[in-house]
Amino acid sequence: MKSQTLILSLFFLVFIQDSWGQTFSFDKLNQRRNWRINKREFQLGLCATQFNGDLGGAGGNGIDYSTKDIDWQSTGSGLEIAYKYRFKPYFATKTSFSYFKIQADDKYSEEGTRNMRNLHFRSKSFDISQRIELIVLANESNGRFYNLTSKARKNNSNWQLYLFGGIGLLYFNPQAMYNGTWTNLQVLKTEGQSTPYSRTTMIIPTGLGMRFGINERFRVGVELAYTKTFSDYLDDVSTSYTSISNLNSPEAVFLSNPSGNAINYGPGEKRGDPNQKDAYYKLSFQLIYNLYHR
Repeated sequence: MKSQTLILSLFFLVFIQDSWGQTFSFDKLNQRRNWRINKREFQLGLCATQFNGDLGGAGGNGIDYSTKDIDWQSTGSGLEIAYKYRFKPYFATKTSFSYFKIQADDKYSEEGTRNMRNLHFRSKSFDISQRIELIVLANESNGRFYNLTSKARKNNSNWQLYLFGGIGLLYFNPQAMYNGTWTNLQVLKTEGQSTPYSRTTMIIPTGLGMRFGINERFRVGVELAYTKTFSDYLDDVSTSYTSISNLNSPEAVFLSNPSGNAINYGPGEKRGDPNQKDAYYKLSFQLIYNLYHR
């Protein structure tokens, strides 16, 4: 619900910003707002990812919005491209496409039950999203340089601090290692499902970022996003263990319960938590090209 609330708040601000600006002056926080010089931009980025769900993690039990479950050994990576259009001084919209890997492994978990459960996965995924950005603070002059320490160049800086929220679509494909080969898990129906789950889901990305000008054409940026999904199967783990009789292959039998413990992890025992939908973090480092022409 937190993500949905942020999205609604950002869209609400788009419509009220004219009247809002009459009662609160952003100029007190923003210097030299020549916003049209950064109106259209193309972005390329590299990102690091962390999965937040039922599988793996540190000691946070996959709880929503919990940084306690971050497991640095399971960090993934990815690429992203984006186009941003600034339609108001304090608002922009961005279309973003990312290709990335998320992964997790119970053997790294500090939580005893998950560690003994011994499940693991990886998923080569891609998402596409449409976002609204609220530019909270900025200094946008026509200068060529950005420098934190030089007083002579301070007034020629070009930087932004922004918040964002949006909506999008994710494709994922969880896999696990079986006899030295990465095996697709959805088709195995490892929890005894009557039909395979969907490998696409809606997403709600939220977060914050900063951009720093290098010259009139290029900027660099850093962005942290928390993306909530509407699926609990990004890691192929959601409900409970099923009977071997419901599994149709040796791969399904092994990957459903690789712990080798049929008592603590037997049919009907908890395997995941369907009330907690999966999510992921992305930390992106961006190179930004300004499409503005004087």
